[in-house]
Amino acid sequence: MPYSVLIFAYRKPGTTPEQFKTHYEGSHVPLVRSLTGAKFPLSHTRHYLHRTEQQSEGNSARNPNTPASVMIGTQEEFDYDAFAELKFEDEAAFQAFFALTQQPENAQKIAADEELFLDRARMTVVLKGDTTVTERS
Repeated sequence: MPYSVLIFAYRKPGTTPEQFKTHYEGSHVPLVRSLTGAKFPLSHTRHYLHRTEQQSEGNSARNPNTPASVMIGTQEEFDYDAFAELKFEDEAAFQAFFALTQQPENAQKIAADEELFLDRARMTVVLKGDTTVTERS
């Protein structure tokens, strides 16, 4: 049975949304892929929040100049910059991947890279449950 985790990622203060995405796509994902090889997830899908460049009274302290395009909710509820879904064949495949990322040399390389663009203290990870899809007929 497929096994997926969701990562909610926040950019490092002083990093623009564009710099965050460029580093995530061009450096971080290739680094993790190179360190984990065949244990890399079946897929690693990143979703970036749409942000505009405008100052407004309702902007959050974290994103005073780059608010999310919130439809319902508040800016503070959307302070993260991206969420990613990592899909694995099963829990054992996830555990094998995770073990590789936690090996001291790999963990140091990943942490050093994350310090360049992520607010690591804010990042959260959760196991995804069931997914139900309804498509237009």
